Amino acid sequence: MKRPPTRLVLIAVLAFAGSALAEEAAHGQAHETASPLWPLLFSTINLLIFVWILARYVMPPVREWVHNRRNQVVQALEQAAAAKAEALRLHEEWELRLAQFSRVVEEIQAQARRDAERERAHILETAHKTAEAIRRDAELAAAYELRRTQEQVRADLVRQAVRLAEQAARTQLTADDHQRFVAEFLKQVEP
Repeated sequence: MKRPPTRLVLIAVLAFAGSALAEEAAHGQAHETASPLWPLLFSTINLLIFVWILARYVMPPVREWVHNRRNQVVQALEQAAAAKAEALRLHEEWELRLAQFSRVVEEIQAQARRDAERERAHILETAHKTAEAIRRDAELAAAYELRRTQEQVRADLVRQAVRLAEQAARTQLTADDHQRFVAEFLKQVEP
């Protein structure tokens, strides 16, 4: 709220003139035998003019500045209170999180232990099943090898027995024995 500068100049001139008149009147009356009320009256008028100038032109901007400053301070205090409340809320939230953190860590560790134990049991069970399957396969393989070896030994024994029988038949059988074997064989074959 600015006033035109001409008014301020006019007011300043009037104030200066009023002050000068009051001074002159006070000085002029000192020579005369006038009453001492005139200087008091002029000083009072000068003070009233000064107070009116202050009230009219200086006080409104000062009031506006004080009002704006008060609003700024109130706003800053409100923002500070809101920031403090938010900080307290965050502090409480982090305190709660911190308190829960140790519990969460313990839960995670317990879950990890349970998972590890479950995995260990699963691995042991799988290992037992695998060992059992290997044992059964080994038993089957051993039984198969035993049968194959027995059959091979029998085949070898049969071949040896046939060879020994051939040798014995060649050396010990006569033509009559041979004729007799053929005749018995033919009897068995004929119906």
